[in-house]
Amino acid sequence: MTTTSPAAPIPVQAPKSISPSSISQFQSCPLAFRFSYVDRLPQEPSPAASKGTLVHLALEHLMMRAPDQRSITNALADLATARTELVNDPDFTGLNLTEEQWGSFYEEAERLVYKYFELEDPSSIRPIGLELRLQANIGRATVRGVIDRLELNDDDELIISDYKTGKAPGPRYQDQRLAGVNLYALMVEEALGKRPVKVQLLYLADPVAIVATTSDQQSRGVANKTQAVWDAIGDACTKVDFRTKPGPLCNWCSFKPFCPEFGGNPQDAIDLLNSSK
Repeated sequence: MTTTSPAAPIPVQAPKSISPSSISQFQSCPLAFRFSYVDRLPQEPSPAASKGTLVHLALEHLMMRAPDQRSITNALADLATARTELVNDPDFTGLNLTEEQWGSFYEEAERLVYKYFELEDPSSIRPIGLELRLQANIGRATVRGVIDRLELNDDDELIISDYKTGKAPGPRYQDQRLAGVNLYALMVEEALGKRPVKVQLLYLADPVAIVATTSDQQSRGVANKTQAVWDAIGDACTKVDFRTKPGPLCNWCSFKPFCPEFGGNPQDAIDLLNSSK
């Protein structure tokens, strides 16, 4: 009796570049990474993410003002402008909120803008790049991303600031959350030839700033980790081996219906995507 070995899986096309967010996604759950960045399955917008988009845009407008014009009154006006600019954005039109929920949504966005002023004096900030798009080669990896704010301090040294509208992590998870801005620092160094001296995460809701300085040793570590993730992604795409990593965030994952950890079948997601083309 002759037995036939199962056919080897057909490799999937690996992304041409990665970003701090896609790296984080791969490390937290390779299967969710595949759905997001390989198969590019559509995802329903979330109120939390859309609120973050709104507040980010408002603060971008604020930083475009002259330093002496960066008042709370003007910040609220910039929030209103951002709201108008995003009214037809899919991340807002796709939100299924009641009138009461929309009211709470905009009230919370306004509170976040107020909280921002408890973190820093915006008139003292010297931005040289807002929503700055960068791409850099880190070893074998091509990395892209958008920096919320690149600025100069009083000594004309570079600082990277990243706004966060979610809850600040405890001390145990701060290094993990800093990974993205540390990678941005390396990208800035590769692109501009000068490494930022400091990176910071500005958590508006708390409000609290998580700040870290950079170093040669840290840059080497970030580069090595980035290349390792790049190689792991390539290997997963070649072998079509994207594991699951169950955790507390699973309940908020839009791919949960297709996850084998919850009785789903990943192939159903692929079939659904192909049928919609």
